[in-house]
Amino acid sequence: MQSFKSKEYVREAFAWMHYYWYLTNDGIEFLRNYLNLPSEIVPNTLKKQPKPPGRPFGGPPGDRPRGPPRFGDGERRFGGAPADYRPSFGGAPTRPALGRGAGGFGAGPASSNLS
Repeated sequence: MQSFKSKEYVREAFAWMHYYWYLTNDGIEFLRNYLNLPSEIVPNTLKKQPKPPGRPFGGPPGDRPRGPPRFGDGERRFGGAPADYRPSFGGAPTRPALGRGAGGFGAGPASSNLS
């Protein structure tokens, strides 16, 4: 490979502790002449691959429904809490808050004397 690299028949790449070599066009020509191959034979990497037939936009009829289900009145409803739901959080906190000077490391005991 070193001689191919010095003659610029291959391009060398090193990544993640592995070497990778890529044939250049000059390297392909050299190998074609060396192996007595006709010019019609080309590497598969240079052949155009036909694209696989893609799925048409929208998909076939009867495919999955688009968006959330519609109800009888034609309105789309998304999941979640009812409109009149008001959450309530009960009781005082069981431990003192740790932000903005209300306790934490090195703050000492919280004083309840407000005078």
